[in-house]
This record gives sequence, C-alpha cells and structure tokens, in this order.
Amino acid sequence: MFALTLCASATFAQTYPTKPVKIIAPYATGGVTDVLSREIALTLTQKLGTSFVVENRPGAGGNIGLSLLAKSPADGYTLGLGAANTLAANRFLYKSLPFDSMKDFVPVAFIGRLPFVLVVHPSVSANNLKDMIADMKAKKASYSYGSSGVGNTAHIFGELLKNRAGIDFVHVPYKSSGEALRDLIAGRLEAQFITPLELAAPIQRGAVKPIAIASIQRLASLPNVPTFEQTGFRGFESPTWFGIIAPSGTPNGILTLLNKEIREALVLSELKTRLERGSIEPQDMSLEQFRNFLNDEVKKWEAIVKDSGVALD
Repeated sequence: MFALTLCASATFAQTYPTKPVKIIAPYATGGVTDVLSREIALTLTQKLGTSFVVENRPGAGGNIGLSLLAKSPADGYTLGLGAANTLAANRFLYKSLPFDSMKDFVPVAFIGRLPFVLVVHPSVSANNLKDMIADMKAKKASYSYGSSGVGNTAHIFGELLKNRAGIDFVHVPYKSSGEALRDLIAGRLEAQFITPLELAAPIQRGAVKPIAIASIQRLASLPNVPTFEQTGFRGFESPTWFGIIAPSGTPNGILTLLNKEIREALVLSELKTRLERGSIEPQDMSLEQFRNFLNDEVKKWEAIVKDSGVALD
C-alpha cells in the first residue's frame, strides 16, 4: 500500500499542474505579503507554464486567509503565503484559532527573511531611537504607530517597544502596511514598523525617516541606521520571514516539485535579485529543513509574544 501511495504521488506530480493554481495572500494588496505572493506566482507561472494567481483574503491578522487555506483541497491547486506571525506568533496571540498551523499545513518552500525598520514622520524631531524616547518622555507625548492589522509582527514589535521603553505608543491597525504608510506620510501617524521592501522611494524623497533596524545587523541599504540592540534595546533581533505552504495531505511529489522550482529560482533567476533589492535575504531550505525551522520559530515567537504583552480574543 505504501509503495502504491508513493507511485500515485509521483504520477500526480508528473502531470501537475494541469490548471491554474491559486496562492492565498492573507493580507490586502499593497503590502509585502502581497508583493511576495505575486513574485512567487510570476516565477512559478514562467517555470511551470501554467498560471499561478494570487487571491488576497485579508483579515484577523492573516487568520482568515489561512483558515481558507486549511479548508482547501489538498491537491496542490491552493497554496498560501505563510509568515512568522501567521505560522508562529499567532499561536500565542489568540485564545483560539480556526486552524492549527503545525498540523493543518505543510511547508512547501522557504522564501526569505526580512527585518523591520522603525520609521517616523519627518515632523518628529528625533533622528534616532534614544532621542525619540527621551523626547516623548520629556514632553509626555503620545505617538501613534500603524501596522497591517492587529496581531501582526509589526504590532508585536510596537507593543514590545512600548513596554521596554515605557512610552505611550498607540497602535492603529490598517488592512495593509501600504495603507498605514500612506497615513504616516500624510502625517496622520508618527511612526511605523515596516519592511525595507516598501521604504526605498519614501526614504529617498524624505517622506519618512528611518531611526532603527529590528535585526541582528545593519542593512546595507541603510548603513547609517543602527539596530535596536545598538541603541540599547534587545528582543528585536528576530526578522519576519515568509514561505509557501499548502494544506496537510498535499501529495509529496507536488511538494517536492514546488520546493525544487522555488529553490532554483531563489538561486538562479531574477527573483533573487529583486528580493535582495528589497532587503529580503533568500534562504535555501529543503522540505525537512523548513519543517525544522518552523518548530524552532514557534519556540522563539512564544517568548517574544509573552514579552510584548499582546493577547487577543
């Protein structure tokens, strides 16, 4: 029976895909999740000769989109973009979830890691994190910061900073990080944790001001901006990350094929160059390595969420 199952899986993979494949992006258009989903969809369309299309299903910190993925047929024709928050942090943020990220999904291919940058509106006089915190405390000021929704990684980091620095930092959730960025540029917010992928143009024209990097090391694209640790704040070293996932039960032959095609693209194609321009660090992982990585990340984000104090119904 086991041999027959393996044979069926291999045969299925040889003919896959025979119709368009859907990739669920669990956030609205305009943000990094949407951008990455479309990059992967374009790459797979070009490599496999069948359309891979993105369907944005935002809401509830990514949980709505992943709930739909968990209920989808495990036939390889519905995939999703998972991330640090939806696959690791949300397990500890919410009292209950409509899915179990470790049981209802299987890894397909890791894409890469991406740090957050804390940016502020140019009206904020401080040019670094220490001065911003000192200025807020001296003036007893309240700053609002935006994110792509309640419970996302940027929200967690915002609350972690609020607790560690003892400042009045008020979270304002949006449907996407792009929407929050527009309000930050317009002066309706003071700050935002956002990925470098979305920042190049606003920084270049002086629409926002970067003051700290949530990563182990400085970014090559922002060499003069210190990390949180370099300004005296630890706990912000874990970047967010992204990977393609599928419903549990998806044939192993299809998982192996998609893993191979995406890994090749991350090394050999223009996809790698485009990701690196956005400060995304591509990383090559086998299916087993991705599974082990997820197990480690769940443990890591449990501690980060606990320290942030964020808890959601």
